[in-house]
Amino acid sequence: MNISKKLTALVLLVMMIIPAIKAQMMPQLPVDPDVKIGTLPNGLTYYIRHNEYPKGQADFYIAQNVGSILEEDNQRGLAHFLEHMCFNGTTHFPGSSLRDWLETVGVKFGVNLNAYTGVDETVYNISNVPVARTSVQDSCLLILHDWANDLLLLDEEIDKERGVIHEEWRRSNVGQMRILERILPDMYPGTKYGHRLPIGTMEVVDNFPYQALRDYYEKWYRPDQQAVIVVGDIDVDYIEGKIKEMFADIEMPANPAERIYEAVPDHEGTIYLSGADPEQQVLIGEIMFISDPMPKEMKNTAGFYAMHYMERMISMMLNQRLDDIASTPDAPYANAGCSFGNFLIAKTKDAFTVSVIAKGNEIDPALEAVYRETLRAARNGFTQTEYDRARDEFMSQIERQFNNRATRENDVFVREYVDNFTDGDPILAIENEYDLFKQLAYNIPVEAINMAMNELITKDNRVVLALAPEKEGIVFPTKEAMEAVINAVDAESIEAFVDNVKTEPLIPALPAPGSVVATATDARYGTTVWTLSNGAKVIIKPTKFKEDEILFTAVAHDGLQRLGNEYDDVILLFNEDGNANGLGDYTNADLKKYTQGKQASVSISLDNYERQLGGFTTPKDLPTLMELIYMSFNGYNFTADEYAALQNAEISALKHQESNPQVVFLSSVYDNLYGNHRQGMLKATDVEKADRQLMIDMVKAMTANAADYTFIFVGNVDLETLRPLVEQYIATLPADAATAVTELNITNPAYQIKGGNEVKTTTTPMSTPQTWVAIIESGNMPFNTKNALVASIAGQVLGNRLLKTVREEMGAVYSIGAQGGLDYKGNNNAVLQTLFPMKPEMKQEVLDYIAGEFKAMENNVTPDEIAPAKEYMAKSYAESLEKNGPWLSAIASYLLNGVDSFNERAAVLETITVNDVMDYMRQLNAQNNYQVIILDPAE
Repeated sequence: MNISKKLTALVLLVMMIIPAIKAQMMPQLPVDPDVKIGTLPNGLTYYIRHNEYPKGQADFYIAQNVGSILEEDNQRGLAHFLEHMCFNGTTHFPGSSLRDWLETVGVKFGVNLNAYTGVDETVYNISNVPVARTSVQDSCLLILHDWANDLLLLDEEIDKERGVIHEEWRRSNVGQMRILERILPDMYPGTKYGHRLPIGTMEVVDNFPYQALRDYYEKWYRPDQQAVIVVGDIDVDYIEGKIKEMFADIEMPANPAERIYEAVPDHEGTIYLSGADPEQQVLIGEIMFISDPMPKEMKNTAGFYAMHYMERMISMMLNQRLDDIASTPDAPYANAGCSFGNFLIAKTKDAFTVSVIAKGNEIDPALEAVYRETLRAARNGFTQTEYDRARDEFMSQIERQFNNRATRENDVFVREYVDNFTDGDPILAIENEYDLFKQLAYNIPVEAINMAMNELITKDNRVVLALAPEKEGIVFPTKEAMEAVINAVDAESIEAFVDNVKTEPLIPALPAPGSVVATATDARYGTTVWTLSNGAKVIIKPTKFKEDEILFTAVAHDGLQRLGNEYDDVILLFNEDGNANGLGDYTNADLKKYTQGKQASVSISLDNYERQLGGFTTPKDLPTLMELIYMSFNGYNFTADEYAALQNAEISALKHQESNPQVVFLSSVYDNLYGNHRQGMLKATDVEKADRQLMIDMVKAMTANAADYTFIFVGNVDLETLRPLVEQYIATLPADAATAVTELNITNPAYQIKGGNEVKTTTTPMSTPQTWVAIIESGNMPFNTKNALVASIAGQVLGNRLLKTVREEMGAVYSIGAQGGLDYKGNNNAVLQTLFPMKPEMKQEVLDYIAGEFKAMENNVTPDEIAPAKEYMAKSYAESLEKNGPWLSAIASYLLNGVDSFNERAAVLETITVNDVMDYMRQLNAQNNYQVIILDPAE
């Protein structure tokens, strides 16, 4: 009996024990009444929903039940190629006019205008569109119409895009992709899934006849396979009328080809697969238990949600066990996890997948460990205490989603409607979904979860695979060795799991509360400011942007610059893994269990010139957040075992990555930009030298004086509720107001970008030759709102020029952009940069062109170039006014740099002209800090 049939039967059995569901005999669930769904006579489906978060914006999508699986061998890559052609000329938007027009209304290519091609589905989108004018809505629908039926597919545009896609292939053809290409035919024997990754083959991409692409488009991209989705601040009836008007002219072919979903046959026993590549960065193992998806006729019933709930419980509990093992020093793996989903790229099969990244030089011990834990759960089940924690965590997440239901963004709904169209998933109103999950969670016993876990794990329809670096010392994972591991574990007698949970309080004893000694208000940000008895300050901005969200940060001047070079290795490791710590007597594993069912977290961030803590919670879990803040100052800790486990995992991973071209390139960038060890990339030798006690001492030194810090809370926070918590947990932190650091004083400028004009070139072996380039121009500029905005606009203008010329005209890159920024501290605080991989043969031509553009922008920037950047920034700023995160960042930034960019930016942005941008570029170029860092393939 197929696993899916067994689990479906189990779900039906579980449903029968829930009175409210049993009484209704599992009827079809009602569709959310707030979405309008319809089908035109030609077969096109549409979904429309009014949503006012964010205000004044809407998303426009077209989803298609078409993907690379429909290609024949001589068409491999055409579905993905068509995705690219959507941005290169349609009937009503020839050439680049589609992108050009969307930019005028604040829609940025690659950010709000994008697409993806999958194996079985293709989705194009225009997101975050300002729709106050109905003409904008009409034009976006017209774009969807053209994508559906009116691509021009001109010969010259096709030829230009061949080079772009070739560079996309070059960029994505990494070690793991090459291994997958080799093993997929054996994973899906006898099916097209073994040969249908969307990128296709470069032989087809470079050589297909023009008409082949047009024929493929005409054959498959048709209304019965398409859905138009519009969600946002629109009039639903108006949009429905326009869809009926605009899309009615699209005709179905007289004899449409049948859309067949490729079946993946069941197989007896286990398929073992492995592969190696010189650029594969880590040793990866996976064990997949394959099953049929839930029947479509059951998807719109409570059974779908019961299956989802049971799968979440299994994955949460098993992942916790796997995490606990990873935190031990002798664990054979760095990390491991399990998940439910499609059978890799095939959506006609599901899979329960257990994945592992091994330590050391072989995969077998890691596979053995994760398979043993999987069998332990399957044979002996999960404990009641594990289930209680997992259920509480799940319901805490569901409750938070429900409480924030009024501020769900458009893409949340869009994803739901895409899944309904492509997979038949239900569309249930969140109120009904919340009620249903409450019934399921508190009526399904742990015994039912254990039965489901037991049914999942079988010896048939199983795939075991391993991906390994191809380098000296790595033991290649053979089929025989992996099979021996799996068989040996199958033969073991495995003891039941013992759930060890710490029961003592996180804070052993609290001191007597401190007090708020002064209260003030600040009209600048609409905040209340408390000065505490220990000298610390607290700033609170209550909002109603989200009902169930409180964001937190604490900021202080100065930082790691005061520490000597003996801390360099520790700093590098902290920046990577410093928040894998414990607090007090609680290990990191203990903390994860302690916070399950509570939406609260705190992390520490340390820079050379500033220090921050950050976190989030809900009104209900605010006390937990305060406990975590208190202990972050008073109890930062790593046990010797957890620190050793962290070091072992990092050392293993970093040693495998050392020869990876992208890692080599980024290391070269950091080394050349900063020229000091502390600002470099983390290496295995750094981890080996990083001392545990030194890391603990470093964090304690950075958090020793709470009076250095200002604590900021933004969100749905009640001052009367917060005040006693602040007095207990923040006013009692160790502090000395007399020695508090209240302003930035750069005593060690070594940690800033170096100046000078330099070209640095290195080489490294590459399986797929490509040249990596970083160009960084820096200089000193006054920090103010106008310069910060001008820096950003300069980056966007340069990025658009590079995109249109280096990508579209030269075909030298797949993706390219530029970023301009301005920091408030130190020398060379202004940066304009671009970083990209490219076709090696065109290196000098591209470098010369980019250098010319840096210079040309001194005297040649047009109003048409800065207008889209200003429009996009104005839109983004308007969005940020209704979100907690930007307000939190604004308050923190003002405390650190004294410039109120958040409130000033809208007015200042309107005043910026091309002269401001050109003047900025003249000042930046005149400082002669133009660095070019190149990594070429070794010959």
